[in-house]
Amino acid sequence: MYLKLRKHVSTRHVIQSLVAMIVVYIGITFVIFINQIANNSTSILNRPAGVEAFLPISALVGLKAWITTGSFDPVHPAGLVILLLALTLSLLLKRTFCSWICPIGTLSEGLANLGKRVFGRNFTIPNWLDYLLRSVKYLILFFFVLAIFFGMSGLDAAAFVQSPYNMVADIKMLKFMQHLTSVGTIVIGMIVVFSILYENFWCRYLCPYGGLLGLLSVLSPYKITRNRESCIQCGKCTKRCPNHILVDQASRVSSPECTGCLNCVQQCPSNDTLTFKSRLGLPALAVSILVISLLFIVSAKITGHWETNVTVEMYKQILPLVDQIGH
Repeated sequence: MYLKLRKHVSTRHVIQSLVAMIVVYIGITFVIFINQIANNSTSILNRPAGVEAFLPISALVGLKAWITTGSFDPVHPAGLVILLLALTLSLLLKRTFCSWICPIGTLSEGLANLGKRVFGRNFTIPNWLDYLLRSVKYLILFFFVLAIFFGMSGLDAAAFVQSPYNMVADIKMLKFMQHLTSVGTIVIGMIVVFSILYENFWCRYLCPYGGLLGLLSVLSPYKITRNRESCIQCGKCTKRCPNHILVDQASRVSSPECTGCLNCVQQCPSNDTLTFKSRLGLPALAVSILVISLLFIVSAKITGHWETNVTVEMYKQILPLVDQIGH
């Protein structure tokens, strides 16, 4: 049983690593793509559509436009597809997108492991402060939902999707990272430091999309389930949970903080006491995640909802004007 669990958790790490490598490839390819356009190169790489995963606000506006007007975002369609994938996974398989796919989640986990190596442990935040800080991501989420789904009409959302600003959002994101201001450097530096000291700091306290996926995941039929009869109350599951869920006190973990990472299941010394299952039956989790993800991406490519309609010629025209284009 232990070897089986180790293999399952190792599979998660393999998927995390593969996604991380894909993200690095996408980043490098996008930088080359923009540089080739800026230099009027005769040979230009294809723009990697996956870069749109880092345009979450654009994707949320695109979702609003799609729901209200029926028009699927033609400018950053891959961003909307990835958002829909994350929402679907959360509804079906808890917040597994966060712990199995999201590169920021992987980075956060790596920083926490670094903290454990340097300090021998991660530090804990007092319960009262932990509850207070956890509300921050929901407040940020509330702001975005209020501004986009209630503050914008469907026509406004559709207009934003087609706006010059949205067309260059990916380039603006790249320029922001390439030319970080002192404020940006300090903020990112603080998040990195806190992520080293406190496990899952960004995901637990600041990520609004983690909050959204968490709320949806409450509806997921799959939950970490504890067999009270075979549980020996060792507390190892709760101690290993990166989100400080009291697993050893629950029959089924319904908390929106659960990301389905299976760390608690891995640590349980009692066979079949902790399982990740639904009353409908237990799927092969890794296979389910991969199949659903590939289904979304392949379907998007087949139906023409993956690649942007912004052509290379259009990029050549708007690239020199990026700094002048505002909201």
